[in-house]
Amino acid sequence: MGSGRSKRYKGGVLLTAVFTVVIMSILLLFLTENYRIQAQFTQRTREYYEIQIMKELFLTGYQVLPENKRPEKGEAIYNRGKLTYEKEKEQLMLTVSVGEQERDFKEEIVETDP
Repeated sequence: MGSGRSKRYKGGVLLTAVFTVVIMSILLLFLTENYRIQAQFTQRTREYYEIQIMKELFLTGYQVLPENKRPEKGEAIYNRGKLTYEKEKEQLMLTVSVGEQERDFKEEIVETDP
């Protein structure tokens, strides 16, 4: 038994280095994709709640008006998006858009007693 390099093992570190780089690349790819999905989910959730708030704010103000002063159609612009509405019989057709999302609603008009 001599000192120095082993005569039985003649492999290098190239295979280990390549394997390590591949594993690290896959992990980095997974982490960046996970971050992108999380950011997209957060943005869509925020836009969903902004749409719901805009709808409720509009309906609150619209139903307070006397029936003869309620416009048949129009639009309301908020700082986060736009709402368009049109009255069809006893329903109010709403289209609310915030960012990339746009949602349509059909709301029954509730008559308030004076």
